[in-house]
Amino acid sequence: MELALKTGSLLLIIVGSYLFKRAGFFKERDYKILQVFVFNVTLPAAIIHSFAQNQHDFSLFWITLLGFLGALIPLFVIYAATRRGTTEHRAFEMLNATTFNIGNFTLPVVTTFLGPAAGVAVVMFDMGNAVMCAAGSLVVTSALLHLNTGDTPRSPKDRLKSSARNFYTSVAFDTNIIMIVMLIAGISIPQGVVTVIEPLANANTFCSMAMVGMMMEIPELADDRREMLKVLVWRFAISIIGSLLAWYLLPVPPLGRKVAVICMFAPIAIFATKFTDMTLGKAKLAGFSLTISAVISLIIMALLSAFLPA
Repeated sequence: MELALKTGSLLLIIVGSYLFKRAGFFKERDYKILQVFVFNVTLPAAIIHSFAQNQHDFSLFWITLLGFLGALIPLFVIYAATRRGTTEHRAFEMLNATTFNIGNFTLPVVTTFLGPAAGVAVVMFDMGNAVMCAAGSLVVTSALLHLNTGDTPRSPKDRLKSSARNFYTSVAFDTNIIMIVMLIAGISIPQGVVTVIEPLANANTFCSMAMVGMMMEIPELADDRREMLKVLVWRFAISIIGSLLAWYLLPVPPLGRKVAVICMFAPIAIFATKFTDMTLGKAKLAGFSLTISAVISLIIMALLSAFLPA
């Protein structure tokens, strides 16, 4: 019953935020304000809080590898499988069917369902996923499909600088790197810092779910709905294969394997909507696809949290 109530409360935040927008309390682009706050304040705080409050196991770096390969390999699979499709459709599927929404969705959901101790494994998964999420998926997709975002640098040197900038300007990615370095070096986070950031970390769940609801916009064109369905099918196939590999092959503690499986069912990444807007101008379709995938993921994550042994 408690798990059902927690799931219902998270869904209520998503649906409530969407209804508030439809009622005129929020403007269409207001989610961008919350997006800035989440990416730069509450998510980094949640990452630091998770590292500070829990024990660490170096075997969890296997989960980092899963996060990286789970986002990279499907890009090439989708590229090969959709070779007869239009560039626009291929780009939409490659950008939205691969990377995982971990920090803004899976981290608050998993810590709500399984407690703060599960947060470290989530962050370790995101370390690998973030490489593709922050810039990698856009770089690979643009290179394979010869996309032009309008401001894409022409020389290889400038392209490399632009890609690197996407990484080091991501506060969440930088926070992950710093936490990993501190973990390897054996440096602990002062309790005073934990106390200060705790309210911000606790706000990450609400702000992230509200942001998802505010991004929701129902597509009008049948072609758009078909593209969204294709993305959801791709994601489900990737999730099934990745979760089976994680459960049976990862040499990590039981809780780590359980969390890795749950992470494979994460919804579309927020960055995917940004990249889709940059390359295709379809931010609304990407946002709606994200919301639908988030609702489906939330239900699956709740079931896995309840019934998957750890």
